[in-house]
Amino acid sequence: MSGITPFDVSQQRKVPFESVAQEYLKLYDRIYSSLKESGAKILLYGSIGIYHRVKDSKDSVELLKLYRRNGPQDMNVILPTSSRERFKEVVKEQGWTPYYHLERTMGDVAGMFFYESLVLKAYYVDVPTFNHRINLSWEEEYSASLTDLLLTKLQMHFPTDKDTADIAAILLLEERIDVNKVLLHARSDWGFWKDATQNLANVRSLVGRLEMDNVKTKEELKRVIAVSTKLYGQLMNAKPHHESNDPDEKYWLDF
Repeated sequence: MSGITPFDVSQQRKVPFESVAQEYLKLYDRIYSSLKESGAKILLYGSIGIYHRVKDSKDSVELLKLYRRNGPQDMNVILPTSSRERFKEVVKEQGWTPYYHLERTMGDVAGMFFYESLVLKAYYVDVPTFNHRINLSWEEEYSASLTDLLLTKLQMHFPTDKDTADIAAILLLEERIDVNKVLLHARSDWGFWKDATQNLANVRSLVGRLEMDNVKTKEELKRVIAVSTKLYGQLMNAKPHHESNDPDEKYWLDF
């Protein structure tokens, strides 16, 4: 056995991922509609954003749920700084309670809000910068595009198996991904390229472990392997020039 365990605590109560995700989306609908009426911009991302984009694919949803036995932990949104104050007004009007300590210390950069047992995390940035900078398409409506959601996962320097399964879930919808945009990020940022290629290698490793432990069958995961291998090859061909040979070089940003 590989030791992979999607559900680490077997005695915990299993929460239906999709019902909680739908509950989050209903609440987000209200926030989005209010902000749109006032001309403010907001995009959904994270696990709920991915779910919104892949929910018509049963296999993608199953991968998304694999390491979320207790349902989605939170809902993540990203806004340009110009929409920050209006967003705070709207969520308070709609019954969300802010985490006041975070408001006092980092309220211009991020916020956390609570609605009963649900958690909303907001980031206020004009150019999203996580472990690497992402050229987010603000022209999108409601949610970040599937391509941008993939970029947010590929750029991670310390991904978990949950993040790797999210990449696999997105790759199953290859026809909706703008590969040229992914390659453009890779060609212009060696650090992004390095983490993205490693994260695609992680996808193939995860698939092997899932097959070994009979969590998923080879047939179910065959397309994940095919698409991830293809994108990996394209990224290898897009490798940018990099001067340093220092193996201890810190090439990512802390987030």
